[in-house]
Amino acid sequence: MAAFSVAVAHFISAFLPMMAHKNYPQTFSENTSPSLFFEILTSPLISIFYNGHFAVLLFFVLSGYVLTFPYFTAEANILSLKRRLWGRYLRLNIPIACVIFLSFIVYQMGWYKNIPAAEISGSVIWFKNFFAEQLTLKMAVNESIYDSLVFGKHTFIPSLWTLKIEFIGSIYVLAFFIVKPKERIIIPMILVFAILFLVHKEDSIYFYALFLGSLLNLMKLNFRTRRLVFAIGFYLGAFQFECIAYDYLPEVLIWEKKAFYHTIGALFMALAIIKGFGEQFFQHKFIQFLGKISFSLYLIHFIILCSLSSALYLHFPQTQIMIALNFCLYVTFCLIASKIFELMVDKPAINLSHQFSSWLLGMVKKKESTKIISGSQSSLQRLTSLTS
Repeated sequence: MAAFSVAVAHFISAFLPMMAHKNYPQTFSENTSPSLFFEILTSPLISIFYNGHFAVLLFFVLSGYVLTFPYFTAEANILSLKRRLWGRYLRLNIPIACVIFLSFIVYQMGWYKNIPAAEISGSVIWFKNFFAEQLTLKMAVNESIYDSLVFGKHTFIPSLWTLKIEFIGSIYVLAFFIVKPKERIIIPMILVFAILFLVHKEDSIYFYALFLGSLLNLMKLNFRTRRLVFAIGFYLGAFQFECIAYDYLPEVLIWEKKAFYHTIGALFMALAIIKGFGEQFFQHKFIQFLGKISFSLYLIHFIILCSLSSALYLHFPQTQIMIALNFCLYVTFCLIASKIFELMVDKPAINLSHQFSSWLLGMVKKKESTKIISGSQSSLQRLTSLTS
């Protein structure tokens, strides 16, 4: 669901940029004469469903929860965490590398039409910026190997900035649970938070989201409490600027106001969902399907948005009906392409990362066993020489 929300948010930001003004007031211009229908669509109750920033924070929180789930359910299963740690690069970067080269091919073919589309839609600060510079094969190679995951460069796939946080943050989280004292969590985590604050400054809130997500494994909720927790999460997750419902909320330290309250909202909402709120809805086949292709959808939707959707936007009149039809085609092609990508790239990447981490840990274990045997033999020889 989070990836789908991001895909919808990007379509709106590209072709209906005024609808994104309250989420990004410095990036998108304001509608000075909005209709009642426009006001409803941009209200917090509706805009939360296409609020890409909140969706990203929800993804970070859930990622922290899922990554550390074995630790809390299998008597501190450190081996499982080690497997995830050593396989993390391949699991994330194989799909990233593939989608970067796909984007490079589309760019070389001249199929990206986002710049002229942005000039018409008015999304000149955001949508017009992508693929404006001369892109080279060397840039694609560098980003596919390390620039995207390590430094957050996102020249070919603009949404990749989040995966730097996901990659580095997941290493932080997994390493923390592997090395921390067995019965201690809170005090060591507070110390880590202080270090993260000093190192990452305003971006530290995103890393906190992963760590705090891991703590959801410890939480328990009854049925009535779940409703309240979800409501709080929904309210904070729907945060937007220039809205009387949120203007009273204070800024906290150096963090962006939106990032802070979206993080808190994501924690509350994720907790309610994990503990069973809306269980029937989230078990629906289509929602399960979206969850299965979520990473693929997150990676591939921007290519379709900047090529096919932008070309259709330019070719046909920019009426509400045509934009709605364009949106339907955009969603359809995104879902089909994501399913293909999931089968051909993402699933094999998961399998390969598991095989690599298991092989690596097996080699380490074998080496340690050899050292122990060699040490035992040496000790035995010394004892034999002493008694002979």
